[in-house]
Amino acid sequence: LYLLTAEYDYSCTHEGTLEVARRTGAQATIMKDLGHFPMSENPDKFIGYLLPVLEEIRVSKKASAA
Repeated sequence: LYLLTAEYDYSCTHEGTLEVARRTGAQATIMKDLGHFPMSENPDKFIGYLLPVLEEIRVSKKASAA
């Protein structure tokens, strides 16, 4: 489970995200300088957070299939 929370998303606090991550073992990332709709507000910055997560999923899936 990966949690990406925007720095300026007041409907989902950093503390809440980090608490969910702690309780579930998820990986949490706070995305700096982004708000509630990061994919619309700043797609280039958002993709910089998203692509590493997708790559990690791809690599772990490939490793588990071997």
